[in-house]
Amino acid sequence: GVLAVLVGFVAFSPSGLESFIRQGGYHYIGAVFGLFVVYVWRVADARREVWRGWLRRPGRTGLCLIAASLFVLWSDGYKHKILFDEYVLQGTAFQLHAMKEYGAMFRAYEIAGSWVPIDSFMDKRPYFFAFLVSLLHDLAGYRLANIFIVNSVLAVAFLPLVYWLSRTVVARGPALLAVGLMASLPLLGQNATGAGMELHNLVMIALTAALGVLYLRAPDNDRAAALVLAAVLLAQSRYESVIYVLPAALVLVLGWFRAGRLVLPWPVIVAPLLLVPYAWHNRVLSATPQLWQLQEGQTQRFSVDYLAGNLTGAWSFFFDVSGNLANSWYLSSLGLLGVFWAGYAGWRWARTHPRAELGPAPVVLLAFGAGAAGNLGVLMFYYWSRLDDVIASRFALPSCLLLAILAAVFADRAGGRRQPALRWAAAGLVVWLLVGALPAMSRRLYTEKNVLMQEITWEHSVLESRPGPLLFLTNKSTIPFVLWRIPSLINSVGRQRGPQISYHLGQGTFREVIIAQGLRPTTEQGDMGIDPLDFMPPEFELETIGERRFGNRWARLSRLVRIKAPPVSTPPPAAAGTDGDLFKPAPIAEKTSTGPSP
Repeated sequence: GVLAVLVGFVAFSPSGLESFIRQGGYHYIGAVFGLFVVYVWRVADARREVWRGWLRRPGRTGLCLIAASLFVLWSDGYKHKILFDEYVLQGTAFQLHAMKEYGAMFRAYEIAGSWVPIDSFMDKRPYFFAFLVSLLHDLAGYRLANIFIVNSVLAVAFLPLVYWLSRTVVARGPALLAVGLMASLPLLGQNATGAGMELHNLVMIALTAALGVLYLRAPDNDRAAALVLAAVLLAQSRYESVIYVLPAALVLVLGWFRAGRLVLPWPVIVAPLLLVPYAWHNRVLSATPQLWQLQEGQTQRFSVDYLAGNLTGAWSFFFDVSGNLANSWYLSSLGLLGVFWAGYAGWRWARTHPRAELGPAPVVLLAFGAGAAGNLGVLMFYYWSRLDDVIASRFALPSCLLLAILAAVFADRAGGRRQPALRWAAAGLVVWLLVGALPAMSRRLYTEKNVLMQEITWEHSVLESRPGPLLFLTNKSTIPFVLWRIPSLINSVGRQRGPQISYHLGQGTFREVIIAQGLRPTTEQGDMGIDPLDFMPPEFELETIGERRFGNRWARLSRLVRIKAPPVSTPPPAAAGTDGDLFKPAPIAEKTSTGPSP
C-alpha cells in the first residue's frame, strides 16, 4: 500500500504519465482481466453442481428472466445515443484492437489497402469496457456493431444478477419484482441498446457485490481474490466507480473476522499496486483542463455551486411523470418506501439487545448500497450531473439498482397476510408498465431529442452515396467518420492545408472533398448565413450539395470544386511538406473537439 501511494502520487509527474498509460494500459487491463477470469472460474468450478442445476432446470424463474431480458433489448433501437462519448469509446476499442495501445483514434487513412490510424489522443474515460469490445474485434473482426453485441450480452447477464442478489435477502416473488422494476426502466433499455459503458459499469457493480456475498459465506483464497480483482476492474469501468473499492475492502476485512484468520492470497496483497494505473489516469485528467469539457463560465469540475441545480434535476428525474425522460417514477416511489423501511428496520435492530447477527447478504448489500449512495452524492457536486438532462440521466443507473432491491425488501417484509405488499406492488408494476413505461418506450423522446446524432447520420448517408474515395472536412468531430473509414479533418485544420488538399486531389488520393458547415440567422428577417466558425478561406470554391434542418440548427454539405491558389508543382513529401503534411499529427485543436456535446 505504501509503495502504491509513492508510485501513484509521488514518484512521477503528470506530464510523464501519459506515455505509461498509453503504452502499458492494454497489457495492464488484459493481465488483470485474465487473472480475474481464472479466479472466477475457480469459484464457479467449486459450485459446479449449483449452477449446472440452474441451467438444466431453469423453470418459470428462468423463463421470466429470459422474457425480461428480451423486453429490455426490444424497448429501444440499436444506435448511438450519447455524443460523442460512445464514438470515443469505439475509437478507443479500435486503437486497443489494432495497435494494442490505449488511445482514441481520431484520424486515419487508407494506405496500401489498410486502414491505418494516424492520430489518437488519451481519453479521460476508463478503458475496461473498451478493452472488452476490442477482444470481440480480435475474435470476430472489426465491426461497429460489436459494441452493441457486447452490451446485449451484458443486458442478458444483468437481470439474473439482480434476481440472485435480491434472492439472497427476499423470497422468489419479491426478487422477480426487482427484476421487473429494472426491466421496465426505460433508461436500462436505452443503455442496453446503445454504445455506452453504463450498463457494463452496472453489471460490474452487481457482479462485485455477488462475489462479496459468496466470499462472506465461506471466506477462502479464491473467493477473496475474485472479489478484490472485481473491485479493481470496477474502478476501471467508470470514473467514480473507484468508490466501490471501499465497500469491497470492508467486506474483505469482515470476512477475516468471520474466518478467524487473515485471508490474503497474493492478488489481494498486490491489489493496491493494481490500482496505481487508475491513480495515474486521474492525475493526468486533473492536470489536463482540455479534457474536462467545462461549459462557459465554469472553472471547476466539482463545486458546491452545482449542488442546488443537481439536486433539483435528480428529484425531477426520479419522480417525473411526463414520459419525456427515461425514468420510472414507480421504481423511485417503491424504492423510496424501501429506503424508509430499511431505515426503520435498522433503527429497531440497533435498539435490540442482544442484536441478531447480520447474514452475509445484508452486510454486502448494506456496504454496496452505501457505495451507491456515495456515488450519487459525489455526482451532485459535479458540473454536469443534472439527471433530468437526457444526456446525463444514465448516471442514475446504480441508484436505480439500489432502489429496485430495496423495493423488493419492502414488498417482502411489509404488510400482513390479508393485504400482502407484494400483491399491491406487482399490481402497481403492471399499471406502470401499461400507462408509463410502454408509452414512453414507444415515443422514445429521451433518445430522439439527440438532433446532433440525426445530423451526423444524415451526413454519413450523403457521404456513403458519393463515389469515393473522398476527404470529409467536419465541423463537429472526426471520430464517427474515421470509424466508418471515411478520412476526415476538422474544418479549422482543413482551412490551413489548402495546398496539401489540392495536391492530393490532383494525385487522385481523393476523388472529391466534402465540407460540412453550420448555418445560422444573420438578419432580422431570418436570412441564413454560414456560422463564422465554419467559414472556409476565399480560395476554396464550394458547391452546395445539400441542406437540412435539425431542431433549431441548419446544416449544409458542400463539395470543394477547386482551390484557386495554384497547387504546389513539385511535392517532395519530406522537403516541401505537401503530401506528408496531410498525414502529420493534427494540432491539439482537433483533439479537443471530440468530447460530448449537449
